[in-house]
Amino acid sequence: MSLKLLAVIPVLLASTLASAYNLNIDINELKDDDDDSVVLAIPYAFYNENTEVAAAVAVTTSGVYQPQTAMVFNAFYSSNDSSSVFFAFVDYQVPFLERLFIDGQVMYANWGETESYQDGNPDFNNERAGSNDSDKNNFILADGTDLHMRMYLKYLLPIGDGAGKPIHTFATQGGLLIEGYEAGGRAWNPLTSGRTTVELEPFYRDQNFNDEFDNDYDNITSGLKLALKYDNTDWYINPSYGSKQTLSFARDWGAQDASPTFSAVQFSYSKYIPLALGDNIRQRTLALNFWTSDVPTWNSSHTDNEGNEVFHRAPLFEGSTLGGIDRQRGFGTNRFHDRAAINYSAEYRVTPEWNPAPDIPLINVLPIPWWQWIGFIEVGRVAPSYSMSELHRDMKVTVGAGFRVMLSDLVLRVDAAGSEEGGEVQMFFGHTY
Repeated sequence: MSLKLLAVIPVLLASTLASAYNLNIDINELKDDDDDSVVLAIPYAFYNENTEVAAAVAVTTSGVYQPQTAMVFNAFYSSNDSSSVFFAFVDYQVPFLERLFIDGQVMYANWGETESYQDGNPDFNNERAGSNDSDKNNFILADGTDLHMRMYLKYLLPIGDGAGKPIHTFATQGGLLIEGYEAGGRAWNPLTSGRTTVELEPFYRDQNFNDEFDNDYDNITSGLKLALKYDNTDWYINPSYGSKQTLSFARDWGAQDASPTFSAVQFSYSKYIPLALGDNIRQRTLALNFWTSDVPTWNSSHTDNEGNEVFHRAPLFEGSTLGGIDRQRGFGTNRFHDRAAINYSAEYRVTPEWNPAPDIPLINVLPIPWWQWIGFIEVGRVAPSYSMSELHRDMKVTVGAGFRVMLSDLVLRVDAAGSEEGGEVQMFFGHTY
């Protein structure tokens, strides 16, 4: 086991890991050391408009308990009294059920004054916050707590590249996949290529805010999501060719008193196209993504015990939402939310031969085998009905650039994006798709 303690790192380790891992994988970098387990303890600092200046620490592990299992703990405290603790583990193989793997994550945050794009601003009484045409200033300034828990039960089907041993070993050299260790990318056929998983995801989230006008906002959801995922890429961590698709259905039955029932359906399709390398280029990829979402219960409602009409709608952080780390990165988190949404994205990813990490003090002790620079564009919108004509009219556009690094078995990213409402810097784990 190797343990590395660092003084600083100029990236923000954000509050989720499950999106960075979606398959049960053992990754082996060709090296003389037979022990592949790694522990990284990383103090760091960051700044954004919601938290201001923050000090944080992250601890990540890979291969410590099981060869394919990774864990992360992250905590921070900021100058506006925001704080958060987060823990996640991925790819725990259930004993005696070798095709069943479990991920889990829990986060508790106490936010200082932050912008939340939900109704309540008295300057916009005749406008629904978060709609496609809503004013960029139609938000509330609020503080409060946020408790978020999810578990992912992933069953690998015995077809395609999943027909053999459930744990697929990838061999890498210099952080890039060695030919012959791919898990897909051949003909699009789940029976002969790629890995197909069925996932059951229990989820719970309670976001309790109080705004500047002393109004309370309690957004609660708890339910189940069922997903079918087909990954036909060569390597899910850093794909260079192939495709992957996810179809999911989520349901909240209103088990919590403040939680209205709702249903949500989402579909995502990603395609990866390898491009010619050129001089001093190790890898060059065009990555494309299409994502769409619908909440079919949006306009249905019931009357509660107090005579209020309650609509069966997903909270602003679930369902058809744009803005933030993954889609429409030029806008704030959960900037747009409605019944339906659509988003198209294209990323141009280039990995150069030159790697500056070994020459940077403090950074040079990190296992960073490569870095990438990224150019991207996104086009999408939300709408009050699932109408293809409306979803393709008056669309929002984000243009940006960023860089990615591989740290141990993780891809870390920093994206700077601009939009008609200004710009945002998004920092997170994993590729966007």
